[in-house]
Amino acid sequence: MSNRLKTVILLLVLGVVILPGCMTVPITGRSQFIATSEADEISQGEQAWRKMCASGAISSDPVLNNALRRVGKNIAAVSGRPDYHWEFRLFIADAPNAFCLPGGKVGATTALFKYTANDAELATVIGHEVGHAIARHSGERMSQGLATQVGRLVLDETAGREWAPAYNALAELGFMLPYSRLQEYEADHIGIILMARAGYNPAAALRFWKKFSKISQNPDWTEFLATHPIGKKRLKQLGKFYPEARKIYLHAKVKRGYGKIIPASRNDKLR
Repeated sequence: MSNRLKTVILLLVLGVVILPGCMTVPITGRSQFIATSEADEISQGEQAWRKMCASGAISSDPVLNNALRRVGKNIAAVSGRPDYHWEFRLFIADAPNAFCLPGGKVGATTALFKYTANDAELATVIGHEVGHAIARHSGERMSQGLATQVGRLVLDETAGREWAPAYNALAELGFMLPYSRLQEYEADHIGIILMARAGYNPAAALRFWKKFSKISQNPDWTEFLATHPIGKKRLKQLGKFYPEARKIYLHAKVKRGYGKIIPASRNDKLR
């Protein structure tokens, strides 16, 4: 088979993958390329969830668990995904973190509650993570990886394998990482809208991210190689989203404001 014929076949494969993959992100309206099926994404999410839950590192702290379920259910109710099988678990960990797997499996670490003073601040984090899930960011990332692989095959056939290192670097720095930062900003946007819909004061999002950004003291230039936006740039973007969220909050049927105060429990209760 000639190189030209191989290239034509590879381009056809790429077209078959990309053309059916044009989707629209809820709330932001951004067009995205997704070649994976949501059913497969959810299945993988459930497998990962079962492994995490079987790890034994689950906290039974009643205060923090109640806060996570209380806020999580309120965010889930306005997510537009009643078909998700929502679950909420608190994991024992020293690093503050949270996540939402495809299909609605939400986890948070005990250390996160050192930084969430109330329900609204917790809603900021949960809304952000749920935003990743309903925007299908994991499927988008997998699809981008697939497109990158096909592109590399085309380059191998047309320009030779000696171009592979340069192509890989360009794909990582010029395509894959920028999309990751875009997804983080998008999750911030979706998250602040979701918390406002749920009746939480979106001003808490600005307060929380300003507080949380102090954890990282990296200079602003490191954002170029980071997968998460940090510092002043993130706060500036949130400021752009805030007026929209404020209007939604003012018209919310139920206003929870900042919600309940969440006291951080003692370490001996988390073990």
